Amino acid sequence: MIRSWGTCVVVAVAAMPTIAVAERAVTGTVVDDATGLPVADAVVSIADRELTTDATGGFVASGLPAGPLQLVVVADGYAPYFHAARPGARLVVRLTPDDGATEFIRISGRAPDEAPIHLDAAAIRTQPGAGNDVLRALQGMPGVARTPFGLGGLALRGTAPRDTKVFLDGIEVPILYHFGGLASFMPTAAVEEVSLEPSGASARFGRGLGGVAIVTSRAGRRDRTRVGGEISLIHAAAIGEAAGPAGGNWLVGVRRSYFDAIIRAANLDLVLLPRYFDAQVRWESGDRRWMAILFGSDDQVTLQSTPEDAGPINTRNVKGFSYTSRFVRLGVRYQATRGATRVMIQPSAGFDDIDAHVNHNDVDKGLQRTTVPVALRAEVTTVAAGGELGFGLDGGWLRHAYDARNTPPPTPTDPSPDMVIGRARTTWAADLGAWTEGRWRFARDRVELRVGLRGDRFGLSDQWTLDPRLVATARLAEGLTLTQTLGRYHAPPLFTDLDPIFGARTMPGSAAIQASTALTSVADDGREVSATIYYQDLRQLPVDALSAATPISANGGTESGGVLGISRELTDSQFGSYSYREAIGTGRAYGLELVARRSLGRLTGWVAYTFARSSRVNPSRDLTSRPYVLDQPHTLAVVGSIALTRRWRLGGRLRFTTGNPLTPVAGAYQDVDGDWVAVDGPLLSQRLPDFVQLDLRLDRSWHRAWGVLNLYIDLQNATNRTNVEGVTYNKDYTRRSYTTGLPIFPSIGVEYVP
Repeated sequence: MIRSWGTCVVVAVAAMPTIAVAERAVTGTVVDDATGLPVADAVVSIADRELTTDATGGFVASGLPAGPLQLVVVADGYAPYFHAARPGARLVVRLTPDDGATEFIRISGRAPDEAPIHLDAAAIRTQPGAGNDVLRALQGMPGVARTPFGLGGLALRGTAPRDTKVFLDGIEVPILYHFGGLASFMPTAAVEEVSLEPSGASARFGRGLGGVAIVTSRAGRRDRTRVGGEISLIHAAAIGEAAGPAGGNWLVGVRRSYFDAIIRAANLDLVLLPRYFDAQVRWESGDRRWMAILFGSDDQVTLQSTPEDAGPINTRNVKGFSYTSRFVRLGVRYQATRGATRVMIQPSAGFDDIDAHVNHNDVDKGLQRTTVPVALRAEVTTVAAGGELGFGLDGGWLRHAYDARNTPPPTPTDPSPDMVIGRARTTWAADLGAWTEGRWRFARDRVELRVGLRGDRFGLSDQWTLDPRLVATARLAEGLTLTQTLGRYHAPPLFTDLDPIFGARTMPGSAAIQASTALTSVADDGREVSATIYYQDLRQLPVDALSAATPISANGGTESGGVLGISRELTDSQFGSYSYREAIGTGRAYGLELVARRSLGRLTGWVAYTFARSSRVNPSRDLTSRPYVLDQPHTLAVVGSIALTRRWRLGGRLRFTTGNPLTPVAGAYQDVDGDWVAVDGPLLSQRLPDFVQLDLRLDRSWHRAWGVLNLYIDLQNATNRTNVEGVTYNKDYTRRSYTTGLPIFPSIGVEYVP
């Protein structure tokens, strides 16, 4: 397979005619955000070009250098606009009238080579149902599976959440969400933009089967010192920015939740007390060559009280529980552009720690897992061979440490363990990757071909991989684009699959072949329609080889479905599966995504329908193909937002999703101790009821000489509909009841922007 892929790549490149580098241009239209009318005579500055908009608000900046560009738009009576752009972009820049205070300015549109899903900070803030949160805004996008209770995790196009890689300014982030998915690891006020590729990622990214989410942090303002913040029902945040050394800028942010304080003060009879904290420090030089960032997250959950009983699980003998998950990352980036050549070097280091302890039946059990990653990312892009060529290194060293004391999961040598066993392991592993990617345009820029090749070595599995990737884009007519992707992807095994209790063994990583075809039509009046079909072939997936499927036996395997099965998938890479797994599973995913977007002056919105199927085969059971636990055949989302006035904005989101699959209990029997044991029904043969939810959002801003106050009310499940997320049983499994999702839930907060 590798040889055939390599031959195709070589033939494609060799057959390509030698062509001159196409002229790079950025085109766009500048409009009034409130009325949608064009803004004429606005001054547009990009790279070393400066021009003015015509009577229709349009502009064309040509002859631009390769790489990211700084775009500035200034017009009388409007707040200035600052943003980044790329050659080939078609933009709609929306300016907000300036009455002496600063308002947010947002941009719609994207470059043809950017990710399919692209959100700036303003779009995140105003999206209904997102609760002003960065990554939660992505959970309602096409290609992203819905998770119960809004739990964290990005499951993209039929792959598992652990297969999605998330990067902040080029640094991989280990944990995306705070406890329960209530908030992202980084506040929206510190974010410039977020982009998501559900599949078909560039050769620049590896060690993941799913898509790639790229978070870009915001540079601080340096004209004067500013301090702002946010207070909501769940957390408080503060952010400051000021001028820094080397003509640069600082941005410092900190945020803490106060669930634990409210619960204690109100003396509520709740079992768990969650608390999260995060912080960021960012500096960038005036010439934007140097950037340093330090960011971290800390989550803690403690046990306040224990109920007498929780369904069929006896919790009366649980006397203590604590869970802590934290990480920190430090990175430094240097980038420079000389002519058509761009160089980027970024070393980073960090520390991850997961610590969980419980006292059950007067026996202390616990687990601590730490990881120390030291990474380096380096890229060089230049103009050569009639196109643009890029080369890069991507990898580093990881120190994994594992210390556990608990009853281990069943293994082939001990299928019924009943003793608490302590074990520890420390391992150094080197994950090294190298890639090259070329981009050629011909036929007067109507056709673009991107050919990439990536090689990786996975230290944990001592495995070498080679992944060719291809993207072909054809501009069939004005505003009409056809994009096709084909590529292979690999992911290393998880350290938790190598528990010392399993003995000395190696476990290969997973593999996938992804293909997609997308047809997109973009009009100058803000209309965009796209249709995407995709297919994924998944191999060497880790699957439970011994654990039973029902939610109670063996703590519930992934194949139990429902909340417990999905929770196992969501926490897999963070906390571990803690079951004996083998890389023998296979799967496939395919689907159709239809999206229509429209911007009509003050009204913006989109409608998306997705037909998607995802299945798995676990040969340790049989060769039957069954639905994946996050298989959701039909998904519909309707989102709209309207600026009622310059100060008021109203938006809504309606979502429909097919219910997740579930394994029923066929019966039960009593063991020798008199405990009831469930018997599995046909695996994942039933589905929960369909999910329907309406979210509403209202924004109000006040502009004063000292700054801007923004009040938002984000009402999730505004109709208070009872949505089913799982099932529970009584002790002898003769009665089944539903576990319902969150009722009407308001996210209310106030932001202050100086």
